This record gives sequence, structure tokens and C-alpha cells, in this order.
Amino acid sequence: MDKRILYTSSYNNIIKSMAEICGCTQKTIKNYIKSSQSLENTFPESINLVSFFRDIGVKFRGNTELFNKIKFNACIMSHVTSRIAPPDELDVLYTIKVLSEKTELSTFLESKGITFKETSKGLNAYYKNELLDWDKFDSSYAARLRGRLKKKGRRVDNCINGFLINDHFWKDSNVTHINNCPELVSDICHQIKRYDIIREWEETRTPYALGFLVDVKDIIFDEHTRYKTIKSKVYFIYKNVIYYLIQDYHSKWSPRFDNLMLRLKDNITVSKENIIGYYKIEDEE
Repeated sequence: MDKRILYTSSYNNIIKSMAEICGCTQKTIKNYIKSSQSLENTFPESINLVSFFRDIGVKFRGNTELFNKIKFNACIMSHVTSRIAPPDELDVLYTIKVLSEKTELSTFLESKGITFKETSKGLNAYYKNELLDWDKFDSSYAARLRGRLKKKGRRVDNCINGFLINDHFWKDSNVTHINNCPELVSDICHQIKRYDIIREWEETRTPYALGFLVDVKDIIFDEHTRYKTIKSKVYFIYKNVIYYLIQDYHSKWSPRFDNLMLRLKDNITVSKENIIGYYKIEDEE
């Protein structure tokens, strides 16, 4: 069977791909949205999927048949990145790879005396060839770096993060501060008091909103850890997509607070062949 993809890259693409997956018409989905009331004071989890799929014309008898008719293998993750080269020319790398291998970011930092080395205990950072021992620093920056780079009873931050819905996702309060510079890099530069490196990177790079294909099996919802099976993930994604369609129709969607955050399992790189598009994030007044 060909891969079924739920395209969450735009409002219209959601409706089009959902209709193709479910075997219904775009009109029935649009009619459902138009007849729905705003979902204020409601969480996506409370959406009744059985009722929704019956209303848009999906014919099924029981949960097994429903899932087989509406399941998809992949969706789009929207991701903030700051790059020098156009972002579709390079793979999207997880934390350790982007800093310890030869990349445009690691090359830039190396020119400033900051280098990295992968070890069994995480990712070591060096400044002018001296190890930066985060245990010797007492600051919020060092505490965050300890948690993200070193294995001390928790995972190294070694994954790619993003959002389900592309609509102005870079305005989400969780990522607005990293549009110009990766948080990990910013933390290191603040700790060693090299604010000029941050400024130079911001002047050199361009911030992009990047969309790429990800398999449902590789997705993790950190704030909703009970969704572990492919079936539960597919249903949860549908609920968030329906929530978005209805709320946006009623002009109630908030890109700062309503978008579902995703991450890939650790140590997964996204091939540039799976990048479906990108656009520059423009500064706003």
C-alpha cells in the first residue's frame, strides 16, 4: 500500500489530504466545520472522532474498520531553523550531529573557538580547547546545558522538535526566542560571555520555517506520553487537526498557545529528500 500522508502544511492541504485518506469529499469536511461551534474551553482530546467521521461520510462498522479506513503513515512536522545556506540543501540533523559533525553551525562556532566532541557521557563542549565543565558553573544557562548535553539520569537532548500545524507556528511562545539563534548555542555563549558570537550568527543566518515528512511511528508527544501506539497517535493527531480547522474557521486559533508540539525519537535525521518546503520568517514590527 502506498504511504498515506496527512499534509498539515496548510488549512486547505489538511482538508484535501484528509478527504483523500478517508475516502470522502472535501465538501463534507468543510460543511462539518461550518456547522460546528467554536471549541473555546475545550481540549482536543474531548473531540468525538466516531461522530466526526460518520458526519463527513466515512462508512464503517466498529473501531477496527474505522481505523483501517482513516489511518495514515506520515504527516508534516513544522520546524524552526536558522541557516546560512537554503535549508532544503541539507539534511535536518539532531543535536549531537549538528554540533559534533562538520556543519555550517559547527564550522561557524569552531571559528570562534567553540568545538564539540561526542562521548559516552553525552556531548562535551570546549572553548579554546578547554573543556567546559558545566558542574563548575552556577547559573541557569549551565543547569540547562547539563540537562541537555550530559547523561545524568535523563536523556541527552538529541532529537528534532517541531509542531503539527504550520500556521504561524514560529509564533509559539516555546520557540520565539530561538528564531534567531539555537537556544543551546545561546546558552553556551552567555555562559562564556561571548555575546558577540550570538550577534554575529544572527547577522549571518536567515530564520526559516521548514516543513518535512515524518513517520507517525517516530513521533513522540512529550506532554501527552500516554499516546504510544500508532493507532493512538493517529487518533490524537486527527483530534488536534480537527480542533485547528474549527478554531481557525471561527478565528479562535492561537498559534502561540494552541499548536501541538512534536518531537522525533532520538538519533533520527530527516533527509533533505523529505523536506516539502520552507519559507523565511520575516521580522514583525
